[in-house]
Amino acid sequence: MGYRIKTVSDMLGVPRNTLLAWERRYSLVTPARQSNGYREYSEADVTKLREVKRLIDEGHKVSEAISMLQISAQRAALRDVDQPVLSHISEQLMSALLTYDRTMADRLVQRLSAVSYRQQIEDVYFPMLRAVGEGWCNGEISITQEHYISGFCREQLVAMLLSMECGPRHGPLAVCAGYPGERHDMGLLALAVLLALRGKRILFLGADVPLEELCTLVAEQNPEMTCVSVMMPHNPDELASFARRLNEVSPNRVVIGGRGLPADLPKIMGVEWHRTMDALA
Repeated sequence: MGYRIKTVSDMLGVPRNTLLAWERRYSLVTPARQSNGYREYSEADVTKLREVKRLIDEGHKVSEAISMLQISAQRAALRDVDQPVLSHISEQLMSALLTYDRTMADRLVQRLSAVSYRQQIEDVYFPMLRAVGEGWCNGEISITQEHYISGFCREQLVAMLLSMECGPRHGPLAVCAGYPGERHDMGLLALAVLLALRGKRILFLGADVPLEELCTLVAEQNPEMTCVSVMMPHNPDELASFARRLNEVSPNRVVIGGRGLPADLPKIMGVEWHRTMDALA
């Protein structure tokens, strides 16, 4: 069943000229043409337009709403695969990387191209990193193998973030930074990918960001949320002092998380403590 533009305008409460502007400027929909030249909108067209209208009503700019819709469509196009199949690919990928076989590793990554980014992170790359860490601690994996595999996994996370152009251009800004003195940012990269999938615009700073430098940036950029990764154990008082200072300059959410957080942390208005990415997401 098709709809004329006047019908769509009445259904959505969007002026006819606005619908035409969305079509011409953003190529949001491409309605079919009837024999008399009139536009004919499909059910899918109307659904897409309705979703854009909803996002705009929630306060997003039209360009931001369309970017969010495009990312959502990309995410929906990806699928979860059966765990046995994914486990087999993961095992093959680990074997290839242990022998520094980049050609085979790249071929296996191509087989993951239809798998959702979230599932790739949760069921392939992070389990692999944990296995490599344990293997190195047990003397079963060399330091060069550990570095090579970690670097490869980091490349894949960076590629995910770049494929989404760090999230919608006009999406709510999320700053992602590593705690001062820490050198690892793999978990932070994974969080950035998940936030970009949720429509955030990512400003990724990486590991070991000095507190005052971070405060200066947050005060200048006014992000919707500031996320700080804490992977190593730290003194609770030190963490609380860090959180309070960052909260002083942040107009919105301050989120501090990671496996390095101690069990007993104070409640600070405006600061969220999360030990896992799932808790935040």
